[in-house]
Amino acid sequence: MLSFRSFATVLLVWITIAAVRPALAADDLNAALRRLDVAAAKFKSAEAEIAWDNVQTEPIPDTDTQLGSAVFQRKGGQLYVALHLKTDNGRPVMKEVVYKDGQLRFYEPLQKHLTIYKAGDNRSEFESLLTLGFGGSGKDLEKTWVVSLSGTETISGVATTRLELLPRDEALKKNVAKVILWLDLDRGVALKQRFDNTDGNYREVTYKNLKLNSSLPSDAFEIKTAPGTTVQNH
Repeated sequence: MLSFRSFATVLLVWITIAAVRPALAADDLNAALRRLDVAAAKFKSAEAEIAWDNVQTEPIPDTDTQLGSAVFQRKGGQLYVALHLKTDNGRPVMKEVVYKDGQLRFYEPLQKHLTIYKAGDNRSEFESLLTLGFGGSGKDLEKTWVVSLSGTETISGVATTRLELLPRDEALKKNVAKVILWLDLDRGVALKQRFDNTDGNYREVTYKNLKLNSSLPSDAFEIKTAPGTTVQNH
């Protein structure tokens, strides 16, 4: 039977460990964020192949998988993003998505239809989501999100640090419950992202064959529409 003195010793050790763990976690999180600061200062552009999974959990479980490529660039304090989706659940379905100058353009070549969303007052919300893991610093994350460290994981043979983000902005909270990032801290980029909606469904994006800071063509963030394309503004 454990004596009172032994029990007291064990209890003291347990209390000490419990007190130290949060401090260690905070130190690890701070170190990860500061590594992102360093990487962000060097970031110019990124190109990658992507797998984009839209996962529906309610009312009927279903997954829609789109494959394509993505390009990110930071230049002159501005953010540019281009997504080129080529297949949807194995079927050829072309979609072009470009964000630049505060506008998100969504082009469907088969339908010859271009939809333009102006970020307007929501520009910071747009960009806080688009920059996650691509050129955003640790300081940027802390401004918009409540950040916590949730472990490490190997993605495609690369050791990543997993961060969980809760939105600070009340408007963002209406649509986004949580974001999880799997970050390659050596390069300061995300190899995987998960965006949890408030309705329980989520979007998961995986990035492969990343190329950083390579030269991009001058039209990397332009959409070439076919004659007869209809345009809808929001």
